[in-house]
Amino acid sequence: MDQPTEKPQDAAHTAEADVQENKDIAAFSYLWVMSIVVYLLRPHSAFARYHSKQAILLFILSFPVWFIPFGLGRFLELIILGAMVLGFMNAAQGQWKDIPLIGPLSRREMTIREAWKIIVEGAARLAKSVTDLARSQQKNPPSSGTPPAASPKPPEHTPPSTPSL
Repeated sequence: MDQPTEKPQDAAHTAEADVQENKDIAAFSYLWVMSIVVYLLRPHSAFARYHSKQAILLFILSFPVWFIPFGLGRFLELIILGAMVLGFMNAAQGQWKDIPLIGPLSRREMTIREAWKIIVEGAARLAKSVTDLARSQQKNPPSSGTPPAASPKPPEHTPPSTPSL
């Protein structure tokens, strides 16, 4: 007996049905620990697992950031929050979009070492751009387009006049 095979258009239809059925729960996975819950509760949804894997990685990355002191830790928390918002929006809109660096890491297409190298190179380029901009500002201070205002002269002191007799 021949086994029924799935037609390509049926596969596309089921993938689209998976997205429509699970886009809300996939977006929900970006709410911190819920990523693990969604991953465990939706084992047959490729869309929910795609987004929950990215969310789990963001969840794991948030722990060491708590221990980074001062402004750098808060800055990294904002980066993670921004990535969570981006992922939430992609999932809620039914899109299979990666969060930069996180998507390939979650699928094991990139190692942590490779991601770290990209981050360090990007930070070095940013630092160089900022220092170059600062140097150019020091050499050529911006002009406001109007000549500098002349400072007012202090009034000259004249002795009081005496009435003539």
